[in-house]
Amino acid sequence: MVQYDFSTLNSSDLEELVCDLLNADNIRKGIRYKTFKDGKDKGIDILHATDQHPFDHIGQVKHFYRTGYNGLLSTLKKDEVSKIQILKPNKFIVATSVDLTVSQTEKIINLFVPYLKAANDVYGKKDLNRLIATHPKVLDSHYKLWFSNSNVLSKLLNSGLEFRSVAFVDTELKKRVRFYIKTQTFDDARELLKKNKFVIITGEPGVGKTMLAEMLSYEYILKDYKMTYILDNIKEAESALLNDDSKQIIYFDDFLGSNAVEINQAKGSETSLIKILKRIKNTENKYLVFTTRSFLLNTAITESENLKRFNIKAKESILNLSEYDIHMKKAMLKFHVEDSELDQELKEKFENEDLISFIVKHPNFSPRSVEFITSAENVGHIFSEDFIKFIYDNFNAPDEIWKHAYSVQITEDDRILLNTLLSFGNSTSFKNLERAFNKRFDFEVKFNNKQRTIHAFLNAYNRLLGGFIIDKGNQVKFINPSLIDFLLAHLKKDITEVKSIAESASFILQLTTRLYNVNSVEVKNKISKNLENNILNNYMDYVDLKNKDLDMLRLAMLIYKYSKDDRRDQVIVKILLEIEHWYCLNEDYSLKSYFLNFLNRTRNLPSINDHLQDKLMEIFTVLIVGEHNIDLAIDLISDLALSYNMDFEYEDTDYIDSHFTSLLSDHIAEEIEWLVDHITSYDEVREKISEIEEIIDRLEKNGMKIETDIKDFNDYDWDKIALKNDYRRAMRKND
Repeated sequence: MVQYDFSTLNSSDLEELVCDLLNADNIRKGIRYKTFKDGKDKGIDILHATDQHPFDHIGQVKHFYRTGYNGLLSTLKKDEVSKIQILKPNKFIVATSVDLTVSQTEKIINLFVPYLKAANDVYGKKDLNRLIATHPKVLDSHYKLWFSNSNVLSKLLNSGLEFRSVAFVDTELKKRVRFYIKTQTFDDARELLKKNKFVIITGEPGVGKTMLAEMLSYEYILKDYKMTYILDNIKEAESALLNDDSKQIIYFDDFLGSNAVEINQAKGSETSLIKILKRIKNTENKYLVFTTRSFLLNTAITESENLKRFNIKAKESILNLSEYDIHMKKAMLKFHVEDSELDQELKEKFENEDLISFIVKHPNFSPRSVEFITSAENVGHIFSEDFIKFIYDNFNAPDEIWKHAYSVQITEDDRILLNTLLSFGNSTSFKNLERAFNKRFDFEVKFNNKQRTIHAFLNAYNRLLGGFIIDKGNQVKFINPSLIDFLLAHLKKDITEVKSIAESASFILQLTTRLYNVNSVEVKNKISKNLENNILNNYMDYVDLKNKDLDMLRLAMLIYKYSKDDRRDQVIVKILLEIEHWYCLNEDYSLKSYFLNFLNRTRNLPSINDHLQDKLMEIFTVLIVGEHNIDLAIDLISDLALSYNMDFEYEDTDYIDSHFTSLLSDHIAEEIEWLVDHITSYDEVREKISEIEEIIDRLEKNGMKIETDIKDFNDYDWDKIALKNDYRRAMRKND
């Protein structure tokens, strides 16, 4: 018999489970129990009423899976005995997740004489497990209980998710499941995933997108699907998608990024996204789950004709905060308070009805805000008399959450580590963060008389872990986007700190990610003379050898944009000639755009252009092959041919020819697919064929040798398809 420890259920979940089990066990007796919404229960968790007695059977359900029997007995004595003596039920039932001995059961019975009549009316952990074994169908409506099954947890532990430790499963995973409140979006998202093979869960920060996505993913893991967790970009998913019949679910959190840096990296990946979604569509056992902020998906669709045509919006599942009604919000608050490690004195503050009403009705309510005010780590230092004011202040001014923690709760070393991480964007490797932190520390020792301490980095890292930062697959990240927003706003007011970050930087990314933009023509910040000289004299000091070519390109663009030194062009040329693989251009969409601007501005500048002549064809090939929109790729090759007076017909363009052949084949397939779904007249087919012939003509004029033709259009009975589409539309109107 499977044994459940009920640790993945919150108090309301346990009440519902006990109610269903008792109903299943008493169905032949005609006894029906019901539960109530969260609130003041007056001593009633479960009730069976008759015309003769409104409180015929009363049940109290107590969780106490962590504090055990002593906590259970104390609460029953203190809170429940007097209530039952007033209600005087014919039968009183106690159910608990605590494992009870015979002696402990007798003590509970003695508390409630004469209403609790026999040991059979006291249900401990073993008794509830026996009822589950007797009535297994009850499990169908209590999916959260599955996660306290050791066999299920073992599957999750070996699933390939980023959390692979036993400690995570025993604490964090169970906690996440316990806190999860199922909304209609869960069922909607589940249906969309089943129907379309992928789902995009959108919503604002803190509303629970990640938790919903994880719950969906867990369900598939339980069905023996292999989990692939994508960390950085959609191209990972392309390579991770298994080309076989195995069961696989791919999960990508914040797939369009959570800040400006990641959003920039996501640009240009739309072709990869559409490609993998089409592959998924035609496979049997492959599914994808994405999450992103609502406005980012809307922006991506607005800026991408391909995403519009793919109709990706139809596969969106929006998780809005409005789905959490007042009762759900109260339940969420209650579960967090029950589960927290706050002192009892602080927990009792949440019994204040005015405070509860303020929290659940506040526009800044979110799962994240509730988690913050019930975390002992965040608020345990606050005196009892100040606690309610603290909650009011922090809901009215959310930035105060991070302001207080940043300014008061952590050390100077901790702040240096956070600011160093911020200079990388949203994340970096543990090793790079340590190197950058140590260099910043040395800078403070040298210029600001800071005292050197032993293990400064590790101590700061361990203090911040869990509360400010997390470590995912050896990538150190901020715990959530709101902290990033706070730090950015804070640093805007601290010019001295910004200068210290810049002049102590170890990597070019620390400079180009936040401080000195190399992705646009606009110049916002000025570079200090000290930093300028250091870069010009020691540029290799800023290069991460694992990303050497891309870092060299960033360096060159930084120098071109921000330096006024006479050595500028000479150093730029030296750096660019050291780039071995120009495919780095396609790793950063916006940087590539700025590099094109750089080429355009320097093509008549002998100090730069004359030295790059031997590299130009290689660069042009990479730029063209990196463009996956056929119209933009043709515009690019036309612009390059005109600007550099280049005739591609006499160059080695086999790779470019192959790229355009592939793009055109994909384009023809997409146009045919669109026609099959939308055509109402053969004139539309002629129009598409004419457009494609025009594309072929433009390519040939640019010296391209294209093998693709348009014979695929002849494989379809377009008149029949048009009639079918007309009929389908007419039926839709009638509906």
